[in-house]
Amino acid sequence: MLDGQDIRCGELDVTFHRDDLRMHDTPIAPQQNKMEFLVDGRNVVLVDDVFFTGRTIRAGLDALLAYGRPDKVELAVLIDRRFSRELPIEPTYIGKQIDSIVGQHVVVEWKEENGSDCVLLFNSKPE
Repeated sequence: MLDGQDIRCGELDVTFHRDDLRMHDTPIAPQQNKMEFLVDGRNVVLVDDVFFTGRTIRAGLDALLAYGRPDKVELAVLIDRRFSRELPIEPTYIGKQIDSIVGQHVVVEWKEENGSDCVLLFNSKPE
C-alpha cells in the first residue's frame, strides 16, 4: 500500500519479444509471465537490473501490451550504462549510472541468490 493505493506487481518474460532472439547459438528457454491483472488505464513502472542498449525494455513494452494499454509507463533501473543506447529510451528512476564501453559486461548479484549484493564490471564476458 502506498498512500492508500494498492500496488500490484507482476513479472514479464520478454524472450519471444526480443529482436535478437534468432541470433543465439542455442535456443533460449522462455520463462513464465506472472501477471494476474490488466494494465488498462494504470501507471506502470518497468524495472530492470542493468539498462544497456534499450532492446530489453523495448521487448518489455511489447510484452506489456498483451495485458492492456497503460496510461503511463516509466522505467526504473538499478544500473544505467548510459553511453550504449541503441534505442531512444531513457530511465525515469536510476540507482547508479556507470560509464562502460561495449566490450564490458555488468553482472548484478543478489544476496538471496549469490550470498552478497554487488555489481561487477568485467572487461570480458564472465564464464
